[in-house]
Amino acid sequence: MRIEARFDEKELKKLTKVLKKAPEECRKGLSSAINRSVKTTNTAMQRAVTTRYNIKKGALNGGDSFKSDSSNNLVKPILSTPAKLQGGIDVRGERLALVALRGMITPKEPKSHKGKTMRQIKRMAAPSVKILKGKKTRFPHTFVAKGKGTHTNGQPVIGLFSRSKSGGVMMLKNTLSPANMVREASVVNATQTAAREALEKNVAHEIEYRMGRLAK
Repeated sequence: MRIEARFDEKELKKLTKVLKKAPEECRKGLSSAINRSVKTTNTAMQRAVTTRYNIKKGALNGGDSFKSDSSNNLVKPILSTPAKLQGGIDVRGERLALVALRGMITPKEPKSHKGKTMRQIKRMAAPSVKILKGKKTRFPHTFVAKGKGTHTNGQPVIGLFSRSKSGGVMMLKNTLSPANMVREASVVNATQTAAREALEKNVAHEIEYRMGRLAK
């Protein structure tokens, strides 16, 4: 998913009009205004995601601990150049694995069944998942277990699993992808507001700065 930097055209026309006698400075000014707005918008978007969802910024981007899936889970600003006056934010990726290191599952360690009867085991509370902040959901027919391999920081992969219908294969459960998260209504509103306000501010700054350069 790509969030295009679609800002108020009036603001861009304002800068173009002021600098119409200096095309090169105009394009540099537009590019600078777009890029600073993209960076501000990216920060606001990620803040909105981490406010709404129980996820850390590092985990949203894949992070050093999640290199196995970080190449497929990226939030990447696309910056403008004077030759190509267009910016945006690329958000793409697969659904994030529900591993303990992300802090979304309870319990965070596998529960021991040692010394328990089958009846006691069946009566144990199902694991819970906290995807949205302030809201936990029980996941019946799942269990927390240690999977194969380790994270890049050396910690074992502990996650939420279910079994295949045959009962022989453990399957790691997943949650939303970063692209799903940025589509949520409150995140979209925060992103659009930040983009609009950032461009208004940055265009005003570029007009003042570029006019000062031209006056020298």
